[in-house]
Amino acid sequence: MKSPKINETQALLLHTRKYSETSLICELFSKDLGRVSVIAKGARSKKNKFQNIAAPNILANITFSGKSELKTLTTWEEIKFFKISGRNLKILLYLHELIFKLLEKEDKQENIFNAVIDFYKVLETSETKVIEISLRQFEYYLICELGYGFNFHCDDSGKKIIADKEYFFHPSQGFTLGPPNNDFLKVSGIDIINFSERKITSATARANIKKIMQFAIINIAERPLNAGGIFND
Repeated sequence: MKSPKINETQALLLHTRKYSETSLICELFSKDLGRVSVIAKGARSKKNKFQNIAAPNILANITFSGKSELKTLTTWEEIKFFKISGRNLKILLYLHELIFKLLEKEDKQENIFNAVIDFYKVLETSETKVIEISLRQFEYYLICELGYGFNFHCDDSGKKIIADKEYFFHPSQGFTLGPPNNDFLKVSGIDIINFSERKITSATARANIKKIMQFAIINIAERPLNAGGIFND
């Protein structure tokens, strides 16, 4: 009888829920297999081998086995603990929710995984303004990687965005100068240009870009997001 195949990869914890009296079902984002569901047997008992598995800000090396959608976690070894706290921890949980609800199971997304790790480092070391623009950039990057990107340099007719023009945005169309309807968001050309150049400074510009990303993400999410407060802070 063949031994079950052991998979080894780096992973981040997205979400946990209780299972039986002592175990946890963990939703993980792995470098080599994308989003996976695993059962961590005995993880809630006093003596267990999965120390710190419930911490959301740890990069770990893991092994797991199994052919079904629910794998069995066999090892969890911490590689790096990211010192993220306060409001930044709230942003981290929002980031995890995006990954959990937008990515398909067992669909390798190594570029997105690396981008998440880079954003962890921003949350750990950067000031608020840098974090905000980096979050918007990550959202846009994620949207593009999933195949729903839109152009911040040209409108829907292929013409270059003009600073003193007023545009209207829809995720499926991008930016347009044409007459809008109730499904479109209004945004100035200068705000569009500034975002593409990482130069958002005014509160109005930040609010407009935040709404654009919210609109685009809701448009592709099959399940509603619970962390909408990130958009409204």
